[in-house]
Amino acid sequence: MAVMMKPHRVVLVDVVDPRIRQTDAEKSLVELKSLVSTYNGIDVVTVIQHRTRPDKATFIGSGKVEELIDVVGNRRIKIVVINALVSPTVLFNLTQRLWKVNTKIQVWDRIDLILHIFGKHASTAEAKLQIEIAQMRHMGPRMFGLGSTYFSRQSGGIGGRGIGETNIELMKRHWKRQIKLKKDELEKVVKKRNLQLDRRAQHGVASVAIVGYTNAGKSSLFNLLTHRDKRVKDALFVTLDSATGSMYLSDNLRETPISDTIGFIKDLPSSLIDSFKSTLMYAASAQILLHVIDVSDPEMHRKIAVVEHILREIDAHPKKMLYVFNKVDAHEGDGQQILDDVKNNYAAHSPLFISVKEKTGIKQLKDAIKESIENLPVDDE
Repeated sequence: MAVMMKPHRVVLVDVVDPRIRQTDAEKSLVELKSLVSTYNGIDVVTVIQHRTRPDKATFIGSGKVEELIDVVGNRRIKIVVINALVSPTVLFNLTQRLWKVNTKIQVWDRIDLILHIFGKHASTAEAKLQIEIAQMRHMGPRMFGLGSTYFSRQSGGIGGRGIGETNIELMKRHWKRQIKLKKDELEKVVKKRNLQLDRRAQHGVASVAIVGYTNAGKSSLFNLLTHRDKRVKDALFVTLDSATGSMYLSDNLRETPISDTIGFIKDLPSSLIDSFKSTLMYAASAQILLHVIDVSDPEMHRKIAVVEHILREIDAHPKKMLYVFNKVDAHEGDGQQILDDVKNNYAAHSPLFISVKEKTGIKQLKDAIKESIENLPVDDE
């Protein structure tokens, strides 16, 4: 019998413009709360600071810091998560202030939380290597930033090159060497995949990949199209590794390969995206992309824009992009009006409407994929 891990008690911290209503401020934390839940955390309380810009030293003002100290001490908080990407100085300053009530407190920003989730869900050698590289890229600048603050106390004087500067340079060189070693190791792991993709291209096999915002239903669609049993869970970032299967688009029993990829999410730094490029190469090289979208999500348009932005970052140039609006059975409000708006806004991307759960619209999707493959432009020799 599996042992149930005790949930981590978490406090969420955010800074919101004073002109934004409290209810809207809380909506901005919905995704962060989902991330916390995925990490097996419970968001015990939320600390929201209304100010035009974050405090440079502690993200939140001194009064809110005292409030946070009380919350951490009284509510047995293990982790503080800031809903932003912040400097190492901010994380250290907050941690230092919170030591008075909990010497084991961990203070993370949003990217730290995502990386911890990645680490929790990694199962293959490739995913683990990618996460190690991402963590090193994320943590390195923080160590160097703190080093310039604390090691500089050891320096030989104003304007002099002392022990502190030497230590920082040594740290940087060591960090770069370690990242290169991990990247070389990852390159060996993905070499076979590159050969496989090259063989497909040489034999004229059309490549199809599924992309989309995390938790839009990509893996569920992949399972349905390939008759696979890939793990599906109502949580963010369950899929970290690309998976490839075969689907049948007509009665001639011809197999078409299709790949599922890691879900996208907002505000990912370029360094983190770069760390996962080997996983995303299926999306970058695919001739046809299925962009799966949760039509019931009130943040649908923003999330579509996020996915489009990341596709540009990984230099994906599919010959055909199909927008697949999933969960039509789950939307609220005037369903016909929502569908009409989608058709008008995304007409250029051949919008299709499906429900993986109810298995509706799947035949139309397969027909659209088949037609897209048949009409792919021929590359010039």
